[in-house]
Amino acid sequence: MNAPLNITVLAKKGGVGKTTVSLMLHEAFRQAGKTVYVQDWDPQGTSSKALALLIGEQKVSRQEADIVIWDTPPSLDDTATATAARSADIALAVTTPAPFDIWEADEAAQFVQSKNSKAIVRIVVNKFDKRTILGRLIADSLKLVSVPSLPIMISERECYKHSGPHGWKVLDSAAREEVLQFAVALLSLA
Repeated sequence: MNAPLNITVLAKKGGVGKTTVSLMLHEAFRQAGKTVYVQDWDPQGTSSKALALLIGEQKVSRQEADIVIWDTPPSLDDTATATAARSADIALAVTTPAPFDIWEADEAAQFVQSKNSKAIVRIVVNKFDKRTILGRLIADSLKLVSVPSLPIMISERECYKHSGPHGWKVLDSAAREEVLQFAVALLSLA
């Protein structure tokens, strides 16, 4: 049995969409026939609550999964975040397009690099809207970070906000395509 691919999803602060990214990856990988385990260490337990509605109890253990997604607390000081960073094959520092959030994501990326020099670290832009000033300036903002961003950004979409309790079935076709492209871009790093 091969070791699972460990994907750590982290942020220094809350509200940037770590859990949404974690759940969308869970759903995309399930759609691709992979077994996925989500390790929910966020104190709110939102991933666990959503998964209970979507699939009931997780049917695979962390050791048996093809992919393990680590949904971490919104803090770099938490022991769980450090453990997830050390376990990561790929670490995703989630941010919104806001420059202040991007700076915080860069700190999260550097945190992972300090804990695990072998991890592939990428910035993930969530809640992206190219029609806004922040969306139009995102390329300039991302030039200020120390690691590359993943080329696929997660758009600001209402259906993502409903996906926690309802999963894949509430995503429109454009959202499904975006999430699948995001998952493929992520797996191409491994």
